[in-house]
Amino acid sequence: MSDPVAQALAHAAARWRAEATLARWRGPDAVGVGADATAAADDPRPGGWQRCDPSWIEAALADLDPVARAIVVGDRRDPLARWLARRTLGHLVAMPPPGPAVGLERLPRLTGRGLARTLSVLGRRQLAHAVGGATAAELTALAARLPWGGDLGGEVAAVRGLGAAATGELGSRRSAAARTRGLPWHTPGAAVTAGARALAPVIAGRPLAWQLAQRLPRPIGLEVLAELTGPFARAPADGVGAAELERAIDRGSVGP
Repeated sequence: MSDPVAQALAHAAARWRAEATLARWRGPDAVGVGADATAAADDPRPGGWQRCDPSWIEAALADLDPVARAIVVGDRRDPLARWLARRTLGHLVAMPPPGPAVGLERLPRLTGRGLARTLSVLGRRQLAHAVGGATAAELTALAARLPWGGDLGGEVAAVRGLGAAATGELGSRRSAAARTRGLPWHTPGAAVTAGARALAPVIAGRPLAWQLAQRLPRPIGLEVLAELTGPFARAPADGVGAAELERAIDRGSVGP
């Protein structure tokens, strides 16, 4: 075994405490171990792994030296390379190619920015639904605290215009209030969080949650993932409807 390969293995073993695996690779039964690794790592990297936001890949590679990094992201397909790639990137889920998004299952095809804008649109509408019964003075005071306060009046008017259909498209007003309560609405990220909470009931239990997270920069993606898989995902199905989602996608898709 060449020195660079041995170094790559040693580094990976230290990271994942895989001393036993490393010892077997160096031992007389290395051929058998290679066969086992090949079978276990038939598809070591998830399909479309390069389509994750680069921050996810960088985080996965962070503790690897340059040799190990090159093995993981390179074209080698020998047993060692496949084992190391699976160890490093196997926690990620397959990503679809980018393209026009239509419906829930197409959300991960949006660009990272487009997805963030879509979640923000959903979140703003949730807040507008939650405060739909407020007075003009109360709405003015709230708008003064929002980065997008100039749009609040229009959002509230649009939601009010839905009438009884608002519950079917945005969930109940009580649910909207719960999703928007306690968030730092003076920051842009609050709307993204509220939007993720509104999606959570209809995404619950699907790999889609991970795909959406991986499309975003990792710090934001982890926060979104926590909302998509947290308490709001376990609530009664009271999330956004199909028309509301399409509307948010249309608005979120505008821009770079």
